[in-house]
Amino acid sequence: MRWRATPDLRRFLRRLPLALLAAVVLWALAKPAYGHVLAAVSQALARATENPRAAVVKVDGNYAMIGRTDFRAGSGWLKTSLIQIHYNLIPFLALVLALPGSLAGQGWRRLVLALAVMVLAHVLGLLWQIKCFFAFDMGPWSEANYSAFARNVYGSLRYFWDLPVTFTLPLLLWLGFFADRAMPLVGLDGTTTPRRR
Repeated sequence: MRWRATPDLRRFLRRLPLALLAAVVLWALAKPAYGHVLAAVSQALARATENPRAAVVKVDGNYAMIGRTDFRAGSGWLKTSLIQIHYNLIPFLALVLALPGSLAGQGWRRLVLALAVMVLAHVLGLLWQIKCFFAFDMGPWSEANYSAFARNVYGSLRYFWDLPVTFTLPLLLWLGFFADRAMPLVGLDGTTTPRRR
């Protein structure tokens, strides 16, 4: 039996280019303020988990500048891309906006909950960048303040967040929060029964 695209799937694919364009525009408009929110929340979390509380995260355009207040002014700072952390909002928003009827009924509530999970993932992604900078890149201070176990944990978390989480989270959230509309697009809604021969 040959597979055929369902009408909803064809509609989804037709809407996808415009949804992608809308997602890019929404992301670009939110990006400046969102970067400051990520920096502030990540700095607060970093300070809550250290003693003395000296982590600093400043926003410089599309970058986060990570340093410490208990080091001299000329000490090294890490410049890390904020876009690399939160660009995955674009495919997630595009998938949601292209999905027929995604925002009907409880759709807006689902979108807000999914975005909350995405924001948490972005905050944690930046937090692991901060922790890895402190644990690995500050010479003797890093070795004195972070054990080998802590360095392994923070390094693993950073790479896990940078690769699997960043690339799979949009699809997982889309399927998780909008499964009732997304799964039928490819015939995986569970309502079809196999034909008897």
